[in-house]
Amino acid sequence: MTKLKERLGQYQFSTILSIAVDDLFAIEKHKIIKRINSSRNPFSLNPVVIVADPFLFVHKEELYLFYEEQVELKGKGVIKMTKTQDLKKWTKPLVVLQEDFHLSYPNVFELDGQIFMLPETGDDNSIRLYTPNDDLTKWTFYKNLLMGRHFTDSDIVLHNGTFFLFTTDYTDKTNILRMYYSDKLGTQWIEHIQSPIANGKNTGRCGGSIINYNSKLYRPCQLTQKRYGEGVDLYEITALSKEEYKEERIKTVIPNVKKNYREGGHHFNCYSFKNQVILATDIFEMKLNYWEVAKRLISKLKS
Repeated sequence: MTKLKERLGQYQFSTILSIAVDDLFAIEKHKIIKRINSSRNPFSLNPVVIVADPFLFVHKEELYLFYEEQVELKGKGVIKMTKTQDLKKWTKPLVVLQEDFHLSYPNVFELDGQIFMLPETGDDNSIRLYTPNDDLTKWTFYKNLLMGRHFTDSDIVLHNGTFFLFTTDYTDKTNILRMYYSDKLGTQWIEHIQSPIANGKNTGRCGGSIINYNSKLYRPCQLTQKRYGEGVDLYEITALSKEEYKEERIKTVIPNVKKNYREGGHHFNCYSFKNQVILATDIFEMKLNYWEVAKRLISKLKS
């Protein structure tokens, strides 16, 4: 990326869906089936700059895609959804959740027969759980899991009868990955004896929900050392219990040699649908918006 492009450009994220070919983690080999772009019009007054954090979920033989959409860099994220029955025709995206504060990372999952969404609600200094209506088009606040800090990008996994909650404590603008556990989803969360389990710009923030693949657990992790959206590393979780946690870095999955991913991205999520593994990622892009350039010039002149 050239310095001029960085100086004049506006960072954006778009979302890509693909069908996994052989190795799930070899993204460069996958077949792209859908792309939802951020704004491409350089003269847009209110550009959609973020179409990111895509999560997949299957319900009543339909594949749902939930994602964050944000207008302008200082805008407030909302959660949108589109779905398909055949991976070809998709419904018109609609807003399914919005709050007075920023939302992102719409982590949708099912536990004990109940569907939940665990979005990022860090601006509310909480981790909030939501439940849906029958067709997943409207989500209602269910309960707070944790409060009092700026938590981001949270994941819950049920392993050997215990619920484990992974969440990044971003209160001091650092990526501190904390882990909690509970015997029941609705009861008190206890911080793990090894928590925080990671601390750093390249280790402490999840980049998608915990993946169960070939009987192994994997944690996608964001790379943010150089800039936000730099990439995603993959860690294999080799020990997970109330007393122990271990993980081992496997590889970098984003960026890679494929053109779409060369500049980066910060999310990796997958789901099985009709005997195929579908992968949802987002990609980092730098696009020109003349109004954004004008705003920067005016701000510089005023200062």
